[in-house]
Amino acid sequence: MFVHSPDFWFNLCQETRMPLQLWTLLAGLVIGASPQNAAIDHFEKKVRPVLAAYCYACHSKSAAAPQGGLLLDSTEGIRRGGNSGPAIKPGDPENSLLIRAIRQTDKKLKMPPGDPLSSEVVADFELWIREGASLPAEPAATDKKQPSPWSLQKPRLSAFPTVRSQGWVRNDIDRFVLSRLEARNLSPSAEADKRTLIRRATYDLSGLPPTAEEVERFVHDASPQAYERLIDRLLASPRYGERWGRHWLDVARYSDSVNDSVNTAQRFPWSYTYRDWVIRALNEDLPYDQFVLYQLAADRLPKAEPRHLAALGFLSLGRDFPNSYPETVDDRIDAVSRGLLGLTVACARCHDHKYDPIPTRDYYSLYSILSNIREPDKLPLLGKPVGLSQKQAAYQERLDRIQKVYQEYRIRRHAEMVAFFKTQAAEHMVAARDAEGLSNPEIEDLVRDRQLNQHLLVRWQKHLRDAKESGEPLFRLWHAAAAIPEKEFATKWPAVRRTAKGASLLEAELDAKPIASLRDLAQSYAAALRKYNRAQPFGDPEADRLRAIVRGPKSPLDVPFEEFDLICTEGDRNNMRSIRVRYNAMLAQAAYDGAAPRAMAVEDLPHPVPAHVFLRGNPNNPGALAPPRFLSCLGGSDERAFKDGSGRLELARSIIDAENPLTARVIVNRVWMHHFGSGLVRTPSDFGFRGDPPTHPELLDYLALKFVESGWSLKKLHRLLMTSAAYRQASGDNEAGRKIDPENQLLWRMNRRRLEIESLRDSMLAAAGRLDLTMGGVPFSLTAQPSVPRRSVYGYIERGRVPGLLSAFDFASPDQHAPMRYVTTVPQQALFFLNSPFVAEQARALTSRPEVAAAPTASEKVRNLYRAIFAREPDGAELEASLKFLSSGAEQAVGADTASPWQYGVAEFRADTGRVESFTPFTVFVSDRWQGCSVLPATRFGKAVIRAAGGEPGGLPDQAVIRRWVSPVSGKLNIEGTLQHGQPAVPYGDGVRGRIVSSRDGELASWSVNGSSAETKLNGIKVEKGDTISFVVDARLDPENDGFTWAPVIRCGEQSWSAKSDFAGPSPRPLDVWARFAQVLLETNEFAFVD
Repeated sequence: MFVHSPDFWFNLCQETRMPLQLWTLLAGLVIGASPQNAAIDHFEKKVRPVLAAYCYACHSKSAAAPQGGLLLDSTEGIRRGGNSGPAIKPGDPENSLLIRAIRQTDKKLKMPPGDPLSSEVVADFELWIREGASLPAEPAATDKKQPSPWSLQKPRLSAFPTVRSQGWVRNDIDRFVLSRLEARNLSPSAEADKRTLIRRATYDLSGLPPTAEEVERFVHDASPQAYERLIDRLLASPRYGERWGRHWLDVARYSDSVNDSVNTAQRFPWSYTYRDWVIRALNEDLPYDQFVLYQLAADRLPKAEPRHLAALGFLSLGRDFPNSYPETVDDRIDAVSRGLLGLTVACARCHDHKYDPIPTRDYYSLYSILSNIREPDKLPLLGKPVGLSQKQAAYQERLDRIQKVYQEYRIRRHAEMVAFFKTQAAEHMVAARDAEGLSNPEIEDLVRDRQLNQHLLVRWQKHLRDAKESGEPLFRLWHAAAAIPEKEFATKWPAVRRTAKGASLLEAELDAKPIASLRDLAQSYAAALRKYNRAQPFGDPEADRLRAIVRGPKSPLDVPFEEFDLICTEGDRNNMRSIRVRYNAMLAQAAYDGAAPRAMAVEDLPHPVPAHVFLRGNPNNPGALAPPRFLSCLGGSDERAFKDGSGRLELARSIIDAENPLTARVIVNRVWMHHFGSGLVRTPSDFGFRGDPPTHPELLDYLALKFVESGWSLKKLHRLLMTSAAYRQASGDNEAGRKIDPENQLLWRMNRRRLEIESLRDSMLAAAGRLDLTMGGVPFSLTAQPSVPRRSVYGYIERGRVPGLLSAFDFASPDQHAPMRYVTTVPQQALFFLNSPFVAEQARALTSRPEVAAAPTASEKVRNLYRAIFAREPDGAELEASLKFLSSGAEQAVGADTASPWQYGVAEFRADTGRVESFTPFTVFVSDRWQGCSVLPATRFGKAVIRAAGGEPGGLPDQAVIRRWVSPVSGKLNIEGTLQHGQPAVPYGDGVRGRIVSSRDGELASWSVNGSSAETKLNGIKVEKGDTISFVVDARLDPENDGFTWAPVIRCGEQSWSAKSDFAGPSPRPLDVWARFAQVLLETNEFAFVD
């Protein structure tokens, strides 16, 4: 890797006297948004629910006697700690008592009781403490009920303020801004020059820089309508949808993978169709209310075009928690509530919201809606059906076969489980009584110790509770007996037996044997239930009531098929996951290998089941019913519960109702934030008490009302904002303004902003003349070398594995809804500019642009580089300094100049000749592997990759993956290594076959492994310099589950070559002085910031 010395950079910066230098980039010239709110969100979503579920029973104000003096249900209690000292040490998880307790590594300090928390949960706590253990401020103590937040009041149009400087006003926005400034004796900044305006507007609406020609044309356009025409041109460009589509994808926590996409099975096969739908919808200026409606309920709209089904990716592309469906639903609730309404509804998961008027029941009303959806068995096509190619037909045949296995397994196991449950009535009835009053961990211990099914216990608890409330005669005797203390049962039972009437059909069973305990009584009930368990009704009302306990929709035992995922065993989950992994991997291969695009759609369950409130957030401790309805603070009530399927369509219409005070305000504020650098509400996804109040409340209301009045048109909103004098201000400093309003909340100037990483990357490609503006389709790898020159919005986003480049520049985490990009300054940003192969690649391409390469003089070359990068000419001082640097020769960059003996690719092995033919080298390096193109699978290469220690054959017929060694010596070789495939008892596939093939002597040896390993030793192999030794691996007959490890070592005399140690990405080429000069220009603040 080439690395420049500090003196090189310092000297060039001194010589060129560039107005804004790289070092300023690290000085934080922009006021970045604090990540404090993100940290508190992490606490509320990842930490507090666990505390509520596992700790509050013993460590909260509601506990009878808080143990150890530790209270974990308040900010003050967490910070103070208990008798053993502070529970947490912010920034230091290793020395925090809470972490020691939940890790359970200290015998004297193990919490919570029972099974330890999962490693993922512990990691969430560690991250929270490591990053400072942020906690929300406690609401102020008051005897009065807090009024509703300002945001829940309907927007109202205020009279336009009177201002003194009428000449500054360009539209109504300016009156609201100017009145606040004049009230503080401040003046707005002068209008920015035309070069600044076109750069600002072009980046804001397209995410790309204007070309030099566009700048000159605008600067010299003397028409009074020049600026308005510029805005209209940019809004009409397809680049607009790409720019603003990326903003929306932050809100929607968009990702191309479910969780960690190292495994192809973790990919969403057609996630890109949602991304493409968003871009197209914005380009078409789809009204925002329809934009939201389609994303929540396109499948419920009978007249919607099939292409709009792709919008449902808003719901389907979130994180998946295989072992905790409530977490999956919580992710959807959070995206809907914070993303569309600006309310932190997820904070009401375990208790009523501490700040806002959102009771826990509201959370579970949304849970009722968003838990009753599923991915359809077959994802819908977005266009007309077309005939399958031979390759796609083969994919479909495999998919159908796997799907059939999956469905048959579920049907069979559901029937077996229900049959078994009908033998377990007595055990679960007793447990339902014993679980009363227990904490969540104690209930889990009870279930585990008695080997019960937790969901069946929940159903019995509900059934018995409902029977008691309704006075069901069959259970009067049970409830009376269950109230008898265990030690008094024998003496009090006879009286209860005589007085509790209404269970005449139980008489025979009650008299069959003595009843000495509640368990004996439960056995009698179970015997009666077995007696009345038959398919056909009896025709007797009382008998049929007993039958209904065993069979039917209200039976606690007859668990419907839709709830199979809640009753299945861990073994079932593992088996189904294994089948689904196989299916999803095949589906992703088909999608990335040219299959017709489909929607990542959702559909309602055939028989939606309303949720119950989970007491303290524990799904195994259900409380009151929570019917599907809208939030109570926005007019929702049980009387207005949703009736149409899951309720998604009614929810969507409630959200986009013009009377809803939040929806328009929230999106208007988001648009304002992206144009001005911060929102009128600086907490764009929290419009509640904990969020910031608006800096200009009357202006926000005006914009919200104007937005709805304009037909929810985002393009009209952009035009209104961008034609204001407030938007057109210069960004320069002003001592008076800085003193009175250091954070520029009053908008006395425009905020200077650093480019997001997508715009930075795209701008470098544009400057280099390489930017490919092809729209849509399968994503590409953002880290591939050489780079793929498409717009970054089309890059592959891995949830849980966001590339370091993106993370360093504050890319929005796809793990959850992202309200905004938190701007930070870290050393990795400078290292990207200094040492990134991508930057060097674009610098080299810049010098190859025709107008640069063909320039007749050095001065003309410099001018053309400036025009390509800055869209302007250098001034005299800049030109002089640049020529001086270039003529000095500067210090030479260091680069690799030795060729590696290793090559990687695919080829065909001909068994009849024992030779490798048609070797095709891999040309792309992604992260830690060589492959044929930026994202796999691909038509030519399948899934074939080579990593340092192994790889994947690719799955294509007559193709093998090759690790080839080109001998740099003549002599005799010894080869050793181990070829290994998977683990023993691999469930699918037939393993791989490895061969060693010499270009001189053909096939030397072969081995087949399937869930096993083989030593691959050969000695005395003769080679001449330039001969090749190929390590060939193919997939045998079954192309699935073919990952392998094989990292051979070659020795010749004292020399050795290790496949693993020698493995590396492409060797960087040294940059010549012109390319290094272009690189420096790309590293300036003038390039990386927008004024």
